[in-house]
Amino acid sequence: MDREVFSTLLDNALHSMRDHLLEIYDIGQGSRYSSMENSLDQITLPQQGGNAFDDLPAGLESPEGRMPREVSSGSAMDHRRTTGSLRSYEAKQNPFGVSVHDAKAVIERLRLRLGFMKVSSRALITGRALQESVEALGLTRYTVQEMDDFVNQLASYISLKLEDDEHHLNLASPGRPLKAQKGDGPSGKPDWHWPLCQVEPQSPVGSVVSMELNPTPRLELVSYNAVPVQALMEVFLADERDILRARIFDSPSFRQFQAMREILLAGDTNRLVAELTFVRINDLAAPPEDRSQPLAFMEHLVTFIIIANAVSLSLMADPLYADWSGWQGVEAFFASFLLVEIALRMIMEGFSRYWVGDEMLWNLFDVALALVAWTDILVLQMLTEESELFSTGFLRIIRLIRLVRVMRVFRLKVFKELRLMVKGLLAGIWTLSLAFVLLFSVLYLVSGFATIAIGNNARTTALGLEKQFASVPDSMFTAFRCFTGDCNSDSGQPIASLLAAEYGIPFILCFVVSYMLVAMGIFNVILAVYVDITMKAAKETETLTAEQHARESIRIARTTRELLKKFASFHKIMKEDGGELDEILKMDSRPSVHFTDEDIYENLAISKECFLMVIQDRTVQHLMDDLDLPPDRANLFEIIDADGSGTLHITELVHGLLKIRGDVKKSDTVASLLATKAVQQMVQEMRQESKAELEALHKDVVAELKAHLRWRGPARSAQV
Repeated sequence: MDREVFSTLLDNALHSMRDHLLEIYDIGQGSRYSSMENSLDQITLPQQGGNAFDDLPAGLESPEGRMPREVSSGSAMDHRRTTGSLRSYEAKQNPFGVSVHDAKAVIERLRLRLGFMKVSSRALITGRALQESVEALGLTRYTVQEMDDFVNQLASYISLKLEDDEHHLNLASPGRPLKAQKGDGPSGKPDWHWPLCQVEPQSPVGSVVSMELNPTPRLELVSYNAVPVQALMEVFLADERDILRARIFDSPSFRQFQAMREILLAGDTNRLVAELTFVRINDLAAPPEDRSQPLAFMEHLVTFIIIANAVSLSLMADPLYADWSGWQGVEAFFASFLLVEIALRMIMEGFSRYWVGDEMLWNLFDVALALVAWTDILVLQMLTEESELFSTGFLRIIRLIRLVRVMRVFRLKVFKELRLMVKGLLAGIWTLSLAFVLLFSVLYLVSGFATIAIGNNARTTALGLEKQFASVPDSMFTAFRCFTGDCNSDSGQPIASLLAAEYGIPFILCFVVSYMLVAMGIFNVILAVYVDITMKAAKETETLTAEQHARESIRIARTTRELLKKFASFHKIMKEDGGELDEILKMDSRPSVHFTDEDIYENLAISKECFLMVIQDRTVQHLMDDLDLPPDRANLFEIIDADGSGTLHITELVHGLLKIRGDVKKSDTVASLLATKAVQQMVQEMRQESKAELEALHKDVVAELKAHLRWRGPARSAQV
């Protein structure tokens, strides 16, 4: 290399280092927030003059800080004009209503969980690296492709562009050596900016430094599969409402953002609650089902359409309205709506899940009804007067099939109780069959005896009852009619009265005994057993469903977690504000509950005074109602505080709340009995061991005393 080339290379390297140092100075001290620097010293990390995220031990800093980068002299100022520094989030002293210490802990936790030693506007994180970070924390439901889509949507929103730079290495992936990261994604100098960023430089400490994100038209997605770490952290630290209003992500990606935010910002409470309620962190972290989906709104419309279809079918069968010419159009409307509903379900649930999902049978039933409906319409269009004879029977069959559409009402969530009754009815069919066998057997015996004794008698013929007792089947039908209340002859005379007048006391006794056996005995027993088995089967079918059990467990886990956050929030407010009840109740809805997981897990010690104040809050009362806790909640503290320490710690509180909820079960009683017996056995063993030790000690003392007396006896006599 000649001298001139070496001189040029050295000038470029020095120029790049100068711009890099200027950028660090601008971000750390010389930015537009310099007027607040003295106020921010109390919340910045220990390293003065650096980025708010540069406080790691020596040797752990990002390799980016050691690599030369060719940047223009105005790049730092351009970046400062277009994006807010992460330091502004610390300057907010409560972008989320938390204390300075908590805000710093949240930012530090987020940076470390993303796997970065140092954060700058030029460091990029790939979708794969982000997926590895959240997967290590327990969120395994999202694939690398979904993470790539997520980061690409954010990159498109901030207009990310990567300029070629031979010396710039911008990719960082957590947990892997730097050399293995070069080929993980695009390389180059990132250029990005928020669509709109407004900063108030003279805001006093404690006010909110606003970063307003305005919604922009959806641009074409970039395919870098990477996004600046600083932009990603600012999104995770922003308010969910601002992210939703800015429309950065589509609906699936926004739900993914909620789940990732919960995992990355939360402490260890998620894992504790998940373990104690036997659910996955996946399910606990994921946001609840979106009730604003089109299918949820459409369910009421579907109910109305089904009822309207049933009314129209009844009007079609009425001779007064059967000849109206508009029925075919009405039928086409209902058939078209059914097709639209099927298409919407297929789009919202996914094609494969629609055909092989949990409601596969209902979906196939809808498709079959749609095919029959359009077959009906097309056949009616093609029928002519010559085929009228054929069409009469065909139309009857089609109209009977139309009535089956009313059964679609059972799949709607609005008619959940109706579906429960139908499930119980279907589950009790076997019991009903056995009851029919029992009734048939008794009727057969009674009818056989009546046919032999009464059917072949001339007096019965004289009464005009020979048809009722001509054979065993006729006698069975007559007996069934009599036992159910319709015991009349063809002429309308009561059969029992005629036969009683003719045959006297023997018939009366036999009739009363058989009537009591069947009507008062078998019928009531069958009804009682059938109702009992049907209700049990309905409840078991509803409660033992795997999906229902999973949803219930997830609901309990989420409710428990929110209740713990409420306790932690009140505990912190009491600690900071001196425990004034009015102040506490005014601040019960502060967003600080989202960032108290570290305090929940480590420092939470609920006193009785704090506990009694917390349970007065309406939100806490609703959460306790959702957990099905008993109404005498003022006494819960003494019940949960089994060790009598006067405080409740996190594990003790969660265990107690989960054990108390619901009704008392036999297993709880048996567990208490077995535990008591075990304690009694341990006490008995300790008593026996103590008795044996006391006896041994007594023997040793007696032996020592005797030996002492024997030694002192001769000595005293010699002295005398």
